[in-house]
Amino acid sequence: MIRIQRFKLCACLYLALMMSVPACAQFVRLDKYPAIPIEYEAAFVDQVSGYVSGVVSSMYGQYFGQLSPDGNIYGYGSFFTSRDGEVYGLYRNGDLAFGIKKGNDVAKVGTNDHYTAYDLHTGYPIYIMKDNQKYAPSSDMKVKNRFMVLKYANGDQYVGESTDNKRDGFGLYFYSNGNFYYGHYKDGKQQGYGALFKQADNTVTIQYWDGEEDGD
Repeated sequence: MIRIQRFKLCACLYLALMMSVPACAQFVRLDKYPAIPIEYEAAFVDQVSGYVSGVVSSMYGQYFGQLSPDGNIYGYGSFFTSRDGEVYGLYRNGDLAFGIKKGNDVAKVGTNDHYTAYDLHTGYPIYIMKDNQKYAPSSDMKVKNRFMVLKYANGDQYVGESTDNKRDGFGLYFYSNGNFYYGHYKDGKQQGYGALFKQADNTVTIQYWDGEEDGD
C-alpha cells in the first residue's frame, strides 16, 4: 500500500513538472534559427549593395545603416531603441528580417518568429521560439553554446554567439577605433556575408569572408 501511494505521488509530481514545460519542448530538436540559403542572401546583398547609408532618428530610437532609394530602412543596419535595446542585422522595409536583439537581460538571435534567446547574465540559451511556442534547448546546446563577451588585448571586443568558447554563430565585433562589424562566424573566424559600420562617416560596407581573419 505504501509503495502504491509513493508511486502515485511520484506520478503526480512528474505530471506537474511536465505541465510546467512548454508542450513538446523536451522532445523536439530545433535549429537555433532559420538557415539562410547562400543564394537568397547573395540575392539580397546584390539588391542592397548600392544603397546609401546614414543615420535616421525616429520616435522609436536611432537607426544607423542602409536606406533604400525612397528613404526606407532596408539592408544592413543597427537600431538603438528603448523597447528592444540594441538591434543589429538585416532589415527589409523597415522591419528586422534577421539579426540580433540585445536587451539588458536577454539577447535574441534569429528572425522575429524563430530565434534563440540567451540569458545575458550567464550566457546560456534559455529557449528557442518558433511559431509562438517556446522550446527547451537541447542538452548539447546548453553545454556548448553561449552568448559571450570576449575582450582582446588590443581593445577590440566580440559580443555574440559562441561554441566551446570560440566565436561561432552570429555576432558583433567592436573595434577599438569605434567601427563595428555584424556577421556570421565559424570556428572563430568571419564567414559569409556581413557588414562593417564606420561611425566616423556613417558608412556601411558589405563584406564577404571565406574563413579569413578580422579586418577593420
